Amino acid sequence: MPSLATTQRALVLLLPAMLACTREAPSTRTAPPDVGAPAPSPPALSRFSVPLEYDVTAVLRLVDQVVPKTFGSMDSVKTMNGDSRKHYAFEATRGPFTAFASGREMHLRATFAYRARGYYKPPLGPTISAGCGSTTEQPRIVVELATPLTLTAHWHLLSHARLVTIGPASTEGRDRCDVGILHTDVTDRVIGAARSALVAKLPDIDRKVGTVDLTPRVTEWWGLLSRPIRLTDGVWLTLQPEQLRLGTVRGEARVLTVPVSLDARPRIVTGPEPQSKTLALPPLAKDTVSDGFRIELDGQVDYGTAARTLTAALAGRRFTRAGRTVAVDNVMVFPAPRGRLLLAIGFAGDATGRLQLVGTPRYQPAVGTVDVPDLDFDLDTDSKLVSSYAWLRSDDLRATIRERAHVPVEPALAKGRELLLSGLNRKLGDAVTMSATVDSVTVKGLYVTRDALVVRAEATGQARFAVKQR
Repeated sequence: MPSLATTQRALVLLLPAMLACTREAPSTRTAPPDVGAPAPSPPALSRFSVPLEYDVTAVLRLVDQVVPKTFGSMDSVKTMNGDSRKHYAFEATRGPFTAFASGREMHLRATFAYRARGYYKPPLGPTISAGCGSTTEQPRIVVELATPLTLTAHWHLLSHARLVTIGPASTEGRDRCDVGILHTDVTDRVIGAARSALVAKLPDIDRKVGTVDLTPRVTEWWGLLSRPIRLTDGVWLTLQPEQLRLGTVRGEARVLTVPVSLDARPRIVTGPEPQSKTLALPPLAKDTVSDGFRIELDGQVDYGTAARTLTAALAGRRFTRAGRTVAVDNVMVFPAPRGRLLLAIGFAGDATGRLQLVGTPRYQPAVGTVDVPDLDFDLDTDSKLVSSYAWLRSDDLRATIRERAHVPVEPALAKGRELLLSGLNRKLGDAVTMSATVDSVTVKGLYVTRDALVVRAEATGQARFAVKQR
């Protein structure tokens, strides 16, 4: 038969192995209920920037279809100033439009070359005529139109075209038409006729531009935003888009940027892939201030990791009391009822065994760690264990463990941040590319669960979607 001392040593050696297998504390009391962290709070409203870039040269074809390429006709002779003896005729040919964006407007510019002829019927004799413009050189008029381009609630381009300027292309004589026999410069008459013709076409330009429908293109990437984004095995980011809002249009060179912001309620979901629920493309709403995203995420510190951290901090610490000395060998960490942690301190020396201390963990934001400031000896510990090692229950031992029992949570938060960034910096299909930065990760709660210490945090940052033009 083995001696009592041998039996005691065998139990001490077996106890840690039993605990590691069962994950239960070395106590005879009931283990804490198998609960997780409380359900996350409803997702906060977030706003993402979705600047839509529109190449204004795409509008040129539409305007070209509306604005005639010629004005006037040499066969259309008009009376000058009501004088039946004086007449004139002109014909102007438009060159191609060029487009550029400036501020909130798209500008269209074209040059007209024209020829004109004046006719004079003297009291006696035949009609004489003179003109300007030849096959090699003609006077020129420059026309500039502008329209603020924006979007309607139903994703059509909206135009309010106006005539900005119309006048001679230069101050040189070649760009004016002075018909000597009439003693009149007909340049202004040609310009006036062209102005009237162009102004009459402005409503047609607006109607033609209004036929541009972006609905199919926007519907495509709206559907992409509704799909869950896999962060890692069993972890998904859902954006849950709700609304799109239009900001103030700005342009430069050939590109108009239509700033659209996306209202969404992103959240991180664990488990199987969530069902994708694509809402119909909503009408475009009015502008709002974009303030970035807010996403709740959980970082987990498993009890094995916590135990290794505390063992590294406490192992080898020696305590002497009543002439007897022990040294901490290892620390095991377990969940305890009422949101507390239990630390099972293994020691060796003049005595060998474990003491249990319990307390409520708290997060220390200044240092990014979890400590247990109220850690105290577990009064529910088995009476035999207490009676055997009661001399170890000293204030010095408790104070030292409180001082050194710190578990860093930054690695868990950093992992969550890394997963979130990977989810927000990627391509969605061929049409949409997401890019984001995380400005801060703030801990909002700390929870003791059966499997791990859960650190719930809120990540805030800025994100934008680049939509590929087609």
